[in-house]
Amino acid sequence: MRHDAARAFLGELIDDAGLFPPARLSIEDALAEHERSVASESFWLVGRFVVPASKFAGLAAALDDAPRPLAATVVVDGAQPLAEALQALGSAARAQAERLALEALEVPLARIAGETADDRLGALERELGAAGFPEPPAVYVEVAFDERTEAHLAALQRARARGFALAAKARCGGLEAQAVPSVAALAHFVWTANRLEVPFKATAGLHHALPHDDPAIGARTHGFLNLIGGAVLARARGIDRHTLEALLSDRDPANFRLDAAQFSWSGIGADAGEIGVARAQFIHSYGSCSLDEPVADLRALAMLPALVR
Repeated sequence: MRHDAARAFLGELIDDAGLFPPARLSIEDALAEHERSVASESFWLVGRFVVPASKFAGLAAALDDAPRPLAATVVVDGAQPLAEALQALGSAARAQAERLALEALEVPLARIAGETADDRLGALERELGAAGFPEPPAVYVEVAFDERTEAHLAALQRARARGFALAAKARCGGLEAQAVPSVAALAHFVWTANRLEVPFKATAGLHHALPHDDPAIGARTHGFLNLIGGAVLARARGIDRHTLEALLSDRDPANFRLDAAQFSWSGIGADAGEIGVARAQFIHSYGSCSLDEPVADLRALAMLPALVR
């Protein structure tokens, strides 16, 4: 892939979460949509296939033979004790290694037993080590958007400092208005994560490039261009919380630029090299149950370069 800013910004940005709401596709339909996406001209935007742990075995059974394993992110769900869930996943990942590559694991912090966030992360590290994954997965820990956000991110920073290479996960929406964090809360998360040097991925509600009024839930949802761009500029330019809030709120496409030269918002920009560093070290990806809406928005904004295989 030629190294330009738009491709650095968008490359493997969108994890395929078609199994999750609101799409809630069957495994067969989700795999068919994934195959369609990776065969399309927008293939280079597509990241890992996201599957709940409860459907991991069913996903393996539904896969056809392929020249390489399907790269998957597994979201730990259900009420099974975490140690048992991870042991089962490790066993399944070993058995299906030729068809499925379990590359990343997502775990809500609240799902881990322990009195403090540090206790919970310590337990997660031990239980991952005992699970016997074929290759150590990337680990994303979902933290709350509330008064605990900064403390949880600080706990992740401490875990990273002792060598546990985990990252945060930010839930940016859902099926109800109250699931959408405020602009101030999201800006505080991005600013704090950058200050603490905790990388993250995002999920839920980021269907459109810019903030969008969603009548289905009666709320304004966040834009993925705003969030990813805000994270890039936080890392590259150290923009403050108030600037992040203004960026995350902005619905005017004239204020955004994404092309071969740079990403910029209201005159604050980052070039291809800086974007590449931010994507590798800070904002990894976001999950979406559809590729169609993001691609349509990027095309409408003239921000989607063509890429030939």
